[in-house]
Parts: sequence; structure tokens; C-alpha cells
Amino acid sequence: MKKLYAVVRRLEAWTLAAAMLLMAAATILNVIARNTTGNSLASTEELNQFLIVVVCFVGLSHAAGEGRHIRMSAISDVLPRTWRRWLAVLVTSSTAALLAYLAWLAWNYARGVDRNSPVLGVPLSTIYLVAPFGLGLGAVQFALAAWANLTGTEAYLAYGIPDEYEDEAPELTPEEAE
Repeated sequence: MKKLYAVVRRLEAWTLAAAMLLMAAATILNVIARNTTGNSLASTEELNQFLIVVVCFVGLSHAAGEGRHIRMSAISDVLPRTWRRWLAVLVTSSTAALLAYLAWLAWNYARGVDRNSPVLGVPLSTIYLVAPFGLGLGAVQFALAAWANLTGTEAYLAYGIPDEYEDEAPELTPEEAE
């Protein structure tokens, strides 16, 4: 499981880094073109829209792998350790199943699109494949978290990331507060 986790994390990191760098480069080139020629590059806006979609869907998976997704913990915080772990199994496995189902739906939708983007002329089916890619990676991340919860002795937010709070800052004495 550690190898799968490492491969997924590397794939996410490279994809997100490439998308962010391409967005920055396209925006900088557009600024240079606008300031030197007085005209913007027509493709910059469309390219950046596509890259934002990449960042959104792959970022979903990355956040899940970091245990940084939004969660409601009011109930789990008051449960005993064992029950908290089984609730985490239920939540992570059902989320993995939901994301896998959504990836399948997105895959079927993307395959049925037969249009090109207006400026770049890129087949939209290719761009739409980012959705099942990111959702599938997210499903893998949550499945790994479910595995960690099933095999571990405590609750995990993500594979290798336990469900715990960071230590709070120590209270200041009245003299230190002044």
C-alpha cells in the first residue's frame, strides 16, 4: 500500500505543479504580449480555464491524501477510540465508493462529448477526462484511508495521517500576556 500511496502522491504533485507552472507561464506571456503588441493572446484564457479544472480535480485527490478535506467531527470527537475508527472506516470507504462511481459517470460523459474548444480547437472530451482522472485518484486516496482505518489501531484521516489535533498553544501567564 505504501508504494501505491507514493505513486499516487507523486502523480498528483507532478500534475498540480505542471498545471500551476503552465498557468503562470501562459499568464506572463499574455501580459508580455499585451504590453508589447497591445493585443492579448486569445488562447490564454481558455488554456487557464482548462488548467483550473485540472487543479480542481487533482487537488481534490491531493487534499484527501493530506487529510485536508472538509469533515464534520462533532460526533466522532465524542466517540471512544474503537468506535471512532469504525466510523472512519465507514466514512472513508463510502467516500471512496462514491468517488469511484462519480469517476465512472464522468468517464462515460467525457467519452460522449464530440465538440472542440472554440479557441484552441482541443477536443473537449480530452479536457473532460480530467474529471474521472481526479475523481479516480480521490477514490484511491479514500480507499487507502479506509485500509489504514481497517488495519490500524486508531482512526486515520488519510493513509498514514492519524485523526488527532495538534497540541494547542500553551496558555500565557498574566505577566507574559502584557
